[in-house]
Amino acid sequence: MSVSDEVEHVECVRVAASSGHVHVVARGDAFHVHGDADVRIDGRCATVDVGSRRVTVHVPEGSDVVIGTSSGRIDVEGAAGAVAATSTSGRITIERARSIDARTSSGRVEVGRCEGECRVASTSSRVTVDRCGGADVSTSSGRIELRDVDGLVRAHCVSGRIHIQMDGAHDAEAETVSGRVEISYPPDVQYRRADDSDTDRPEATCTVRAHSVSGRVAVGNR
Repeated sequence: MSVSDEVEHVECVRVAASSGHVHVVARGDAFHVHGDADVRIDGRCATVDVGSRRVTVHVPEGSDVVIGTSSGRIDVEGAAGAVAATSTSGRITIERARSIDARTSSGRVEVGRCEGECRVASTSSRVTVDRCGGADVSTSSGRIELRDVDGLVRAHCVSGRIHIQMDGAHDAEAETVSGRVEISYPPDVQYRRADDSDTDRPEATCTVRAHSVSGRVAVGNR
């Protein structure tokens, strides 16, 4: 098929690249590719082999997307379904998705909105999530910033700052070795610190576990 031809009824797309820039646009109801790429259609799934080139892949809104690249940048624009993105050193940016699983060594990760759980594993990069239903984020030496979370949170890093803003009464777990931990809840949420000796707090609706070996820990209401 020509990469510019539109194909309907595609529900999942797999993109493989080495060092090229992968730009996925999840809008409309048809699939097509702008750029030089090898495209295969198998039922309702499409596979796009990019190599080291730059391409833009248009997928139907809500489509599941799997992207793998070594050092190329990944951008997902629009409203995708389940997004799985892997990059060694390329930056990963996802505007909106139903769920996210992003993995990178040194590439920065930025997420706009994730309806469900947002999972990010990084070695040495900054992770920023504007809004998500829940989060499981880990990095060795990068900052973690979760700005609006409406679900269970787990955040772990070795030498980086963790900032979490909760949107409701949900449990939170944050741990770092040499960084600051900040967790804030809405004014009306009653939380309990897991390390608090006073465990008899019937008004508490969620539990916070926050720890830093050499940094400050701050938990409170906004």
